[in-house]
Formats: sequence, structure tokens, C-alpha cells
Amino acid sequence: MNIIAYIKNSSLQILYFICIFFTINLILLSSSPIDEQFNDIIYMDFLLLFISLIFVFIDYRRWKYSYKGIYDAIRMEKIVDDSLPHNSYYFEAQLIKDVVRFKNDEADKKVNDVKSAFEEMNDYIIKWVHEIKIPISVCELITGEIDDTDVAEQLIVEYTRINFFINQVLYTSRASSYSEDLQINEISIENMIKKVVKRNATLFISRNINLELGNIHYDVLSDEKWLSYILDQLINNACKYVTRNGKINIYAKEDFKSINLYVKDNGIGVQEKDINRIFDRGFTGENGRALSKSTGMGLYLSKKMAHKLNHDIYVKSEEGNGTEFTICFYKLSDYSKVT
Repeated sequence: MNIIAYIKNSSLQILYFICIFFTINLILLSSSPIDEQFNDIIYMDFLLLFISLIFVFIDYRRWKYSYKGIYDAIRMEKIVDDSLPHNSYYFEAQLIKDVVRFKNDEADKKVNDVKSAFEEMNDYIIKWVHEIKIPISVCELITGEIDDTDVAEQLIVEYTRINFFINQVLYTSRASSYSEDLQINEISIENMIKKVVKRNATLFISRNINLELGNIHYDVLSDEKWLSYILDQLINNACKYVTRNGKINIYAKEDFKSINLYVKDNGIGVQEKDINRIFDRGFTGENGRALSKSTGMGLYLSKKMAHKLNHDIYVKSEEGNGTEFTICFYKLSDYSKVT
């Protein structure tokens, strides 16, 4: 928004003024002897230039401040509508305001259409999840009637995996708007861990995984449903990557600013090059691809929800020596800001 830009924008008017200026001078110089009128013509030219420069300066300042807000908003990636001039004498400025308002209305309509389509799909997914659980539960009951114990146990393991993935679909569909049904309460970590372990009991039994529970007698502020999902992801993840006859330790510690819950396994671990990307959406890593059991969504969603709940999740791992996840429940969390 400098003088050069103004000159380019007003080039036609400036050219018109120059033509008029030279035309007047040519007429005056050709209509009388040069010696008699030369000083008067010079004086007139000086006066015209001076008055013209004053008008150009005033017009430049008005032009600059009419568009400066728009220019700065675009450059700083702010909302252009807030920077539009309210009292502008320029037709272009008014036209810009009309165009921006039209585009905003058009964008709002598209956003509302997308939201409506998303809500319809979300409602369908939730309905489908609840309906599919019924035949799965029936299949589990039928499995109990199978005489071959080994086959029955294998089927139960697969049913557990199916339920896990179905719940992951359900929670993923709710993740974008889950703040609407958050209920922050005081939750017993011990009771929560026991529920999650019971839900994954078939995985522990089928792979002969040893579970060691340390001191988890702590209460934290969180949302029970979503914390259950996070713990389910971490424990299921540990069961998935731990070796047969492996071990999972779950314990908690308290410091001056937080209560920290640890989920530690002695599984295959994570490669050093993958550790910083483990919470990225869709990232599976070399070990995840090798096992062909990872979608890359569980840890991403867990990290996202933990952050929204004012918790934190950290990971430490060494390939071949296991992985340790830490959930930090901060004592001074401002749950009025949970969104």
C-alpha cells in the first residue's frame, strides 16, 4: 500500500491530467508571444501543479486508509470482513464489501450443508454400531454352546477384537462433537482400570499375559466414558504388541502438580525414528505395519481427547525393550475450558 501502488491504480487519471496540462500550455504559448506571457504561464503552471499535488495527496491518503485494513488482513490471514471500511467514498470498496459478504454467505451455506451431511452420517454410524452389537452378542452366547473349547476361546478372542474396533468407530464418529456430552466427575482410577482389564480379559488369557497392578488408589477429575476409551486403547495396544507370556505393569504416582498413570509393557517397543510420530493420525510405524493390526487412529484419538480434557499423554519406548505410556492428570486443570 505505497505511493507506487497508488500511481499504478490512478495511472489513467494522472495521464489525463498530464495531457490537459500540456494542452493548456500549448494553447497559451501558441496564442501570444512567448516573451510577453512566459512568466504568467510559468506562474500558472506552478499554481496548477501545487493545487494538483494537494488533491493527489488527499486522495492518496483516503485511498490508502480505505484499503489498508483489507490489505493487512489478507497479509496477516485475518478475517477480511472485520477490516472493510465502514464509510468509504470508493465504489470499489463498496463492491469489495458486497463481494465479501456474498462469499461469506456462500461459504456459510456450504459449511451448513457439510455439517448436515456429517451429522446424518454420524447418526447412521451410531445407529449401525448399536445394531451390529446385538448379533455379535448373540454369537457370543452361541459360542458358549460349542463343545470344542479351543475353538470357542478363539472365537471369543475375535469377538473381543470386533467389539474393540466397533467401539473405536463409535468414538471416532463422536470425537468431533464429544464436548456436548462431557461429564466431568471425580473418578477412581482403580475402578476404571479394573473395568477396562475385565473388558480385555480374553486378550490377557489367550496370550497368557501377566498383569501387575501397582498403587492405583487415586481419584482424578475426568470424563468417565472418554477416559475409559483412552485406557482401553492403551491397554489393548499393550496387549497387541507384547509378546506371548509377556508382562504389563499399571501403576500411578503423584507429584506436586499432577497424578501420573503409567501403562508399561515389555513388548516389541517402538523404533526411535517413529517415536515422535506415534500420535499422528493414521501413523502405524514399522512395527504396526509388520503386525498388520494397527489403523493408526487409536493413539491419535486418545491424544486428542486427553488434550481436550486437560490431560496429557506421553510415551517412552525402546525397540525390543517395551513401551511406557503416561497419562498426566493435572491438579489445576481448568475444566470450564474443556471443549
